[in-house]
Amino acid sequence: MQNIISILTAANQELEKNRIEASNLECQILLSYILGVSKEYLIINANEELDDKKINQFQSLIKRRLDGESISNIIGKREFYGREFIVNCNVLDPRSDTELIIDIIKEHYAKDDDFSLIDLGTGSGCIISTLLLEFPNSSGIGSDISENALSIAQVNAKKYFIDHRASFVLSDWLDAINFNKFDIIVANPPYILSKELETLPLEVLNNDPLIALDGGIDGLTHYKKIVSNLQKKSNDETKFLIMEINEDMAKELFQLLTCVGFERENINLYDDLSSKKRVISCKF
Repeated sequence: MQNIISILTAANQELEKNRIEASNLECQILLSYILGVSKEYLIINANEELDDKKINQFQSLIKRRLDGESISNIIGKREFYGREFIVNCNVLDPRSDTELIIDIIKEHYAKDDDFSLIDLGTGSGCIISTLLLEFPNSSGIGSDISENALSIAQVNAKKYFIDHRASFVLSDWLDAINFNKFDIIVANPPYILSKELETLPLEVLNNDPLIALDGGIDGLTHYKKIVSNLQKKSNDETKFLIMEINEDMAKELFQLLTCVGFERENINLYDDLSSKKRVISCKF
C-alpha cells in the first residue's frame, strides 16, 4: 500500500514528463474524484494509505490523461464561475476567460434586476445557468445547433434548480428566435480559422467538438451570421450584445458592427486577465 503523497508525486512526475501544464493540480483533481473527497482532504491527509483498488483506478485515469483525454471529459465535469458543470465530448470545455462575460453583465445590472437573456451556442449551458443563478429574477433561453449539447445544458439547469427559468431551443444562432423579446444576447462563437485548426493542441482537437471551434475562412463566419440577424431590431428598448472574441479579430469585429449600424460610442472591448482583448460589448 502507498500513501496519498507518494501516489500524487509519482503521477505528477509522469504528467510533467509529457509536458502537461498544471500537472500537480490535475493529479489532485483525478485522485479526489476517485476517492470522492476534496483536494483539501488530500493535503490534510497526505499520509493516508490507499488500497490497491483505488490506486489502480487512479492510475487508469492518469493513463487516459497521458493519452490526451482532457480532465473534464475524464471526470465529466468542469468548474465555471465557482460552480461545477457536467460536460462531455459534445460540448466545448468551459474556459475561465469566458467568465468575463458574467462580470460585464454584473457591471450593468444589479442582483435583483429583472431581465431576459439569450445564450447563443449554449453548449454546456454554463453561461446561462451562471447568469440565472447570479440574477435570481432573470430568465432566458439557450440555443444550440446540437441536440446533444442542449441535453447537457438542460441537465445542468436542472442540477441547479433553475430549469423553470431557462428553456432550450434548437437553432442555428438566432434563426429560430425572436431576439426582440430579450434584453441581453450573449455568445461565445467559434473563432478559430479553418486553416489553423490543425495547429491546435491535440488535447483540444480530440476533446472539444469541431463545430464549436471552426470559425470559417476568416474566423468571423458565425459573428457575421449573428450580427446580420440583429439588423431586424423592431423596437427602441436598449439591449446588449456581448460576445467572446479572439483578440486578433477585434478590429475586424469593430468594423463589422459599425458597418451594420452599431454606434461606435456604444461598442466596448474588455481585456481578460492576460490583458488580451477577450469580450466585445455592444449597446443597441
